[in-house]
Amino acid sequence: MNNFGFYILGNYSPNICTFGKCKSTCYKLTGLSKNVFLDFGAGVFFKFLNLVKREKIDLNNTLFIISHNHVDHNLSLLFLAIYLYIYNFFHKEKKKVNILLPKKSIIYNLVLKAKGVYNSYILNESVNFTIDECNFSFCRTIHKGESYATKIKYKDKVFVYTSDLARYSKKLKRFVENADSVLIDAGYPTKLFSSFQNYHGKTKQIIEETCSLNVKTVFATHLRFLANFRDYINAFPKDKNVKLVKIDEYYQILN
Repeated sequence: MNNFGFYILGNYSPNICTFGKCKSTCYKLTGLSKNVFLDFGAGVFFKFLNLVKREKIDLNNTLFIISHNHVDHNLSLLFLAIYLYIYNFFHKEKKKVNILLPKKSIIYNLVLKAKGVYNSYILNESVNFTIDECNFSFCRTIHKGESYATKIKYKDKVFVYTSDLARYSKKLKRFVENADSVLIDAGYPTKLFSSFQNYHGKTKQIIEETCSLNVKTVFATHLRFLANFRDYINAFPKDKNVKLVKIDEYYQILN
């Protein structure tokens, strides 16, 4: 397990060029015997198909972990369902993809109806499983609706994907504390809009809180229409080991 990491299929919000160059959230974990994707947002479907063809990904051995019910984290599930129905019909196959997602979501009800192409499982804090010695656990986060962070532990190494955050809870701080790597969907660079207070917090505040939890590396992602790359760099603590993830890059973690 010396090649565990993640590819970025997309790490932007849906507000900018969703169906153009910029894709919304989707990360593919690497180094596992199972194909695991964290979220599957708008705009990444065709990029996903190209990846499936290029790497000959077995869809029957694929798991999508959907953090919450926002289109920039789950909309491509609808396109994938249509694709699988058509593919199975013409090839007379029964490809089915595994999906783990919160029950309190619109997309859950739609996915539940796609029984012919999806094996659906409910995501909550009681879920715990292991893939190739990597233990997966989950923690509820503060974001609009029901949302979960994912922790992956391999021996003494820990990787956490927070998904979107409005602010840290005490429980989430304990969940993230001492992690080797944290992939965090940060918020607004300087100004917090009151109408969005349960969606995203201030980037600077969230990043500083994350760094105070004795983590080694922070990957801050999910660039938004109200921010650009420079805004995020300016928000990061200068004395911390903080990296800003760019789109279409690969990072190896849990070495």
